[in-house]
Amino acid sequence: MAHAQKKEKPPYSGYFLTFELGRINKIKESLYYPGEASESFSAMDWTFERREIAFLSLTPGEVCIDAVVLMERMHGTGGTGKLKMRMWAPVMIEKSINPVEIVDAFPAAERLCTAETFRRIPHDEWSRAIDAIKRLRPVVAELLDTLIALRAEQNRLTGNDTKILRLTEQRDAIGLAFDIASLDRKTILREAHLERVQSAQSVLDLLDQEPQQEQDLIRDDQKVFKGLLSKEDMRSAQFDGLGGRKVRVHVYDKKPLETVLGIDLLIYLADYKSYLLLQYKCMEPKSDEEGRTWSYLVDPQLHKQIQAMNNAVNAFTRLPTPSSPSMADWRLSSEAFFFKFCETTRPDARDDALVAGITLGHSHLKQFLQLPDSHGKDGGQRVGYGNCPRYLNNSQFVELARAGWIGCDQRGFSLISQVITEGQRGGKSAMFAVIEGSGAKTSQDRRKRIR
Repeated sequence: MAHAQKKEKPPYSGYFLTFELGRINKIKESLYYPGEASESFSAMDWTFERREIAFLSLTPGEVCIDAVVLMERMHGTGGTGKLKMRMWAPVMIEKSINPVEIVDAFPAAERLCTAETFRRIPHDEWSRAIDAIKRLRPVVAELLDTLIALRAEQNRLTGNDTKILRLTEQRDAIGLAFDIASLDRKTILREAHLERVQSAQSVLDLLDQEPQQEQDLIRDDQKVFKGLLSKEDMRSAQFDGLGGRKVRVHVYDKKPLETVLGIDLLIYLADYKSYLLLQYKCMEPKSDEEGRTWSYLVDPQLHKQIQAMNNAVNAFTRLPTPSSPSMADWRLSSEAFFFKFCETTRPDARDDALVAGITLGHSHLKQFLQLPDSHGKDGGQRVGYGNCPRYLNNSQFVELARAGWIGCDQRGFSLISQVITEGQRGGKSAMFAVIEGSGAKTSQDRRKRIR
């Protein structure tokens, strides 16, 4: 019996895009700085590769090639029901290529499309157009080759085995710390060396960073985290940002990630002398009457963790209040315990993104689990998008933490350490982050001058 031959994948080809008049200048400015822009496209069912390349026409009323960019799908729809794409790694063509220059290789006017009329350039024309751009503007030839190579890179964590899940959680945890400190998360995570995944003992093995070797700083951090940090089996690294902002990260990497059941992130914000503990949980796809969504099936381990936090919170409320608190001690909530229920896979997500999910403080999670909404029709309790519409997204959690509005002071540290120690006994692994220098705007930054 003859076997049908596998159909070969055709050569790659991209797009030639322009935008509404009101969007062109904004997109052009954003591509120059900060080097990326986003746009919504009308059809959610178009077939996109993980990364696409697009020529851009950014001269109003003209059909010129002004830039070449990478495009990737972004999380969510921006509330519009449309597909959002991020454009980045731009190759800006200072002297625009007009249709007459390239007519022998590429019928520009015929191939120009918009966010509503998306269509690929034919494969044979695409390669001729690339060659023509490099020939006509040799100054961008090398940049264009780099961009084309970048499109093909598989720079993402893929798979659903335990090690990949733990690395994904660690990467998200360190990304949250970068955002709270206003470091450049996108650049740091985008340059991760994912070819090291097989040998990596922690996320620090994938990132470019300054190995933390200053013993005085390590000793200072050991004081901050008291008995939870030791030099044994610990990897430490420091990441620097503008304005003296720093993130120091400590990870225990002796225990193989394949055997770790989850990640706890303990953050210390030096500006506010504040502690936050974030515990990670993995949601799974679940079908309900409204379709397929993400949710977490509540298990006895979660109830055990909540009970440990209940004990800690009750003990904290009995502690005396500091006699003369400063403004740095102000809090909207002294909640120090948070859970992040994460989507476990998102193959189209951008490489530098935080993991989407539901973040809830311990007190609100406890209240939610007492509501009828938490009970599914098939029995058991779940936390998910379908039944828990009120939660903190990544941006909201980061903003509250960055400004010091959540977290407990050093009085509660011993209680947090008990929760972490209990988690380690249960097979979890802890990450520790010290954030120096707040990324939050001060009143001095925000004040309006009278002219």
